[in-house]
Amino acid sequence: MAHGGDRYRNRIRLDFSVNLNPLGSPEPFRKAMEQGLRDAAFYPDPMQEKGRRAAAAFYGMRLGCEISPDTIIPGNGASELIMALFHGLCPRRVLLSAPCFTGYFRAAEGKCAVDVCPAAEKDGFQAKEPLASMIRHDTDLVILISPGNPGGRLVDHSFLKKLLAFTEERRIPVLIDECFHGFTGRDEESGIRLLADHPHLMVLRAFTKIFALPGLRLGLLFTGNGELRKKITASLPEWNLSSFADAVLRTAGDRKEELGVFLDDTVRMVKELRDKMTAALRKEEIRVYPSDTAFLLTHGMGNLSEPLLRRGILTRSCEDMLPGGYVRLAVRPEAEQIRLLEEIKIIRREQRLLTDV
Repeated sequence: MAHGGDRYRNRIRLDFSVNLNPLGSPEPFRKAMEQGLRDAAFYPDPMQEKGRRAAAAFYGMRLGCEISPDTIIPGNGASELIMALFHGLCPRRVLLSAPCFTGYFRAAEGKCAVDVCPAAEKDGFQAKEPLASMIRHDTDLVILISPGNPGGRLVDHSFLKKLLAFTEERRIPVLIDECFHGFTGRDEESGIRLLADHPHLMVLRAFTKIFALPGLRLGLLFTGNGELRKKITASLPEWNLSSFADAVLRTAGDRKEELGVFLDDTVRMVKELRDKMTAALRKEEIRVYPSDTAFLLTHGMGNLSEPLLRRGILTRSCEDMLPGGYVRLAVRPEAEQIRLLEEIKIIRREQRLLTDV
């Protein structure tokens, strides 16, 4: 299946296909990887005690709530945790709002029935009330993505709380994928803050997207349910975190105040860049859907992706998630946005000349 970031089979100068922090990675984490290199002479701690304590301290400060280290399962990226969740919980019937990250369909393939609730375009392709009406008597896992991917919108918080009340009453596990939540600046709406009141809730975070270190591979799954944690953890390999990822996680706890400032700067910068990028694309008569995070879903660029790629600019076709000519673009620094728009104008002029001939 297609994913962003394939610079291994393409000659790329500008990458708009992966949704990373446009500020890059913070200095404390670069230094942490030097410590990870020294620690690489030893096996990592399979219990990940220091890393889990650090993650609890970091997110507790960021979200303004108390988090126990025991509620956290670190993983070698969010993708590993998704696979472990399906292997560990063995759901028979899953309800999933789509369009969404294709990794969920891959994790479910051959293991369980998947009921798909199609999110409407008018709702920014984000889950709404119809999702709740699709919960069956045998549904044993519900998955929400907030912000949605590729839509970019957060789940409405009042709807989320109503849904969780309904599923909790029926003891149905719910996973909220918050891999892009850190870019939104709406920490008060994170599902992590609801864990104490919803024992069947799980929340997934991709630590390295917000810190622009996707190659490091570090994801976190939060749940207060000991039974769910035990099943998921049992499906993970031993030493699933490298010494580098463990060192970065520990540094997040040690430098949480400094990193909090970095995230505040990130949220402000992403909004500013997103607004500029939206206005520039719309000026080119490209439809841009409202977004709460670090990427934009567009329509009207389907015939531009290949010509852009030939010019070294990588975009993310959404054909595997949302067929019909939709393209997802990462929010990038202004200089890169200007270059993208210049190339779009050149390609369109060339296309018009070919049509006239």
